[in-house]
Amino acid sequence: MKKLATAVISALFMLTAVNAYNPPVGTEDLYLVSSPLNISGGLSVTGGGLFNAGSDSLIVNPALAAKEQRINLNLGYTFFYSGGYDSLIHKIGQAFQLGIMIPTKLYIVSGFVDGIFVGYNEMNLGDSVNMKIGLSKEITDKLDVGLSLNAGIKLSSGFDWSLGANIGTVYNYGEVGFMKNFRLGFSALNLGKGYTNSTPDNGKYAIKTFDDKGRMLDSTPFPTLATVKLGASATMFENDVLKVGTALDFTTPLFQNLIVDANVMLAIKEKFIISIGEKYNLKESMAGHANYIPSIAFLFTFSFNVKSNSYLKNNGWSESEMTTSAGYKNMYSAVNAFSVCADIDLGMKDTEGPKIEIFEIKEAE
Repeated sequence: MKKLATAVISALFMLTAVNAYNPPVGTEDLYLVSSPLNISGGLSVTGGGLFNAGSDSLIVNPALAAKEQRINLNLGYTFFYSGGYDSLIHKIGQAFQLGIMIPTKLYIVSGFVDGIFVGYNEMNLGDSVNMKIGLSKEITDKLDVGLSLNAGIKLSSGFDWSLGANIGTVYNYGEVGFMKNFRLGFSALNLGKGYTNSTPDNGKYAIKTFDDKGRMLDSTPFPTLATVKLGASATMFENDVLKVGTALDFTTPLFQNLIVDANVMLAIKEKFIISIGEKYNLKESMAGHANYIPSIAFLFTFSFNVKSNSYLKNNGWSESEMTTSAGYKNMYSAVNAFSVCADIDLGMKDTEGPKIEIFEIKEAE
């Protein structure tokens, strides 16, 4: 096992030595733009400041859904608008996501599809449709693991395709000092082929457009191969009314950049949640593409009852929960993202432990 780990680490460092790093601006977050939780940093490698897991958890860590008990349905949409000088032709962009998560006796099975159609000079994500499917498994009360596969097609800047695998794990320590539900997470993403810009001026939208001699630099494939995420999160304060949680992620795409994501979540009566996120991308900041305005999302959870539907009633879904959310993020200078999402959990959480009845056996007289 030690020899295998050493070989993998050595291979990764060899890749960093022979591969340049210059992806198009914003493409490290290609899959993180299609819902309010995504844009506000609430979808972290450990499940956000206050733990949340669903089908879209496959984006950052396929292990996150391992302890979920209910079928989850997810639908999200983001509208982009740019008023910048470089976006006089393409002012509008959009992204959507569809997801489903199904618990089974052995694994949690998740499927996720998103479409991104964003073509600004300031942030050219291109036009792509992407699919992920994954399995997550609870190993112990504290340890969860997961594996997922992804594939996609890109229809802009020349046709292209992507194919890869992702692995992840989450460890829940429980209480650490004053912190509750303290979690550590790890994932290795994009283990395969990414997208490329195949036009003659494919460096036009890259982080660094020109070299020191004024020659255009090529952009590199995205999202970057072997992107590693490490993170921690915990509940920092909790009473009958208010709960506050924080999450911090460190992401290194092929060990050639550092991206830091911070998230704070505040929950009132566990029904109304505010998610605030901040992101720092080292290479983009050095190239002048930084934006330090925090992102924000509002989530509201409520239960609903559909007693008239016999199918839902027979499956124990007549009473279920829905979370609606809305969020905003100023992406890059003049690029603004407005996002909405509906998240449905079929049935209610099982909060009661198993009931054990003891029968008294009387001896025959």
